[in-house]
Amino acid sequence: MELLCTSRTLPSRLFRGSLTALVLITVFLVPSASAQQTWWIQSADYGAGGMRQDVTNTLRRRVNGPNFRIGNDTMGVNPAPGMSKSLRIVARDASGAVRDFHYKEGAILNTAMFSGAPTPNWGGRPPSWWNNQPGWSGNQPGNNYGLRIVSATWGAGRQTQDVTNRLQGYVRNNRISVKATPQNFGDPAHGVSKTLNVTYMYQGRRNSTSVPEGGMFIVP
Repeated sequence: MELLCTSRTLPSRLFRGSLTALVLITVFLVPSASAQQTWWIQSADYGAGGMRQDVTNTLRRRVNGPNFRIGNDTMGVNPAPGMSKSLRIVARDASGAVRDFHYKEGAILNTAMFSGAPTPNWGGRPPSWWNNQPGWSGNQPGNNYGLRIVSATWGAGRQTQDVTNRLQGYVRNNRISVKATPQNFGDPAHGVSKTLNVTYMYQGRRNSTSVPEGGMFIVP
């Protein structure tokens, strides 16, 4: 009788054992939230077409809090009234890789993916490989020979806006080639010919230049 009872319960025991193994495999295969890759925000702009505005500082503050819906209220601006807008983010990971993120207006931003700091916190000077990576924000010491955008403004007369972070986001491998257009920098002076004014450091030297609308800013 005892042997018969054991035979009948054997399939049940096998099933429970298989189920336990499946659960354990699933736990190990599915990445945890703590293992999620972090991206450090280098620049961000919000808008539509040529009517875009730099929102880097706003976004850096926002990602320190809970998830939020992308819109005029959370971005603090409405650069393109009546138009469907998007948020564009240039960010980099701890290895120095640069990636662009695009979110439509109304989308939910997962703030756990991003850090509001421009660089990881190494407790001091960053490693040399970070400074030499594309898109470096240039706010750390030790990068005397790479390309760093000190300041940049775009517009005409009093209708200008700061585009320093956005311009630095176009840097790749200490090189930059970008066209001065509303599509790339927004349109703070609609219908007026604009100018991109840039001060930058390259190979230990400070330089300043002005690029008319439609012109190219190229270094080196």
